[in-house]
Amino acid sequence: MSWVTVEGVRVNYGRHTVLDGIDVTIPQGEIVAILGPSGCGKTTLLRSIAGLLPVSEGSITLGGRVMSSANLNVAPERRGIGWVPQDSSLFPHLSVGENIGFGIPQGSDRAERIASLAAMVGLSEHVDRAPSQLSGGQAQRVSLARALAIRPAVLLLDEPFAALDPMLRSSLRTEVAELLRSQNSTAILVTHDQEEALSLADHVAVMMGGRILQWGTPVDVYERPTTPWVARFVGDTVELAGRWLGGEVSCALGNLRAVLMDEVVEKGDPVRVVVRPEWITIGEGGIEAVVTSVSYSGHDGTATLQLPDGSRVRSRLAATELPGVGDRVKVSVRRGALAYR
Repeated sequence: MSWVTVEGVRVNYGRHTVLDGIDVTIPQGEIVAILGPSGCGKTTLLRSIAGLLPVSEGSITLGGRVMSSANLNVAPERRGIGWVPQDSSLFPHLSVGENIGFGIPQGSDRAERIASLAAMVGLSEHVDRAPSQLSGGQAQRVSLARALAIRPAVLLLDEPFAALDPMLRSSLRTEVAELLRSQNSTAILVTHDQEEALSLADHVAVMMGGRILQWGTPVDVYERPTTPWVARFVGDTVELAGRWLGGEVSCALGNLRAVLMDEVVEKGDPVRVVVRPEWITIGEGGIEAVVTSVSYSGHDGTATLQLPDGSRVRSRLAATELPGVGDRVKVSVRRGALAYR
């Protein structure tokens, strides 16, 4: 069932429109990532759902109840929403256990609930410590447990891993996703990190300029981006001029199977051809090319290839398959390209 519905939402700061007609429907128990560059309106959307900002038009519904509209703004504390900020924002004068239990009403089972939440985030042995004695990852776990303590209808996460080092960020976000799914939590994650959005979420909304440009599964957004901008934002691209042949495109990489991403294109029209570097492979068949440079990244790498017409493309390969600079190779595309007007 639909648990969070954002319909036609517009938010203005004075005369400046920050959100312009946002439509999102989130089923119960899903993790959704709002992905976009700084200033695109991601955090404004999150704050609107939380009730911290009124909407100028449209409505926000949580669990079947209207929380925001042009004439209504239910107070944040009455929405049943949990919030995990970018920095953990723990109360420095309270212990870990007291931070976790801050929103839990006094009662006979309060201590039990705190102990259960601490165990859930792997901090049972830290409940008596001060926040200053925790690592960054531990502090974010406490922040997550505190947000979950109120049994929120929706959990909002505002770039919660951004301040962590890359290795910790990767491991912690995996742990958090597993924890949220085990609790059947409905969660909305705001991030500008493409890998984070694609690896954690059930659905991804790509935002730019206060609008949602694409909504879909991580696979949809990465493999069938609606515009070249979305394609570039969610991953590396190779872009070439081409011509639409109807089911195929003609470009510097040859005649390729292709999916047309725009409706108003006729056979013979010029198009922009987009492929991912990992779709370009080096083997026995295909277009001749010369390797002009190689970038080694450990587990994989990128070879830059000069094609017969002088254009250059990049192929992402396993490190063991990387060619040498100056090698003459054959290049082909392992799956259908994308064609845009």
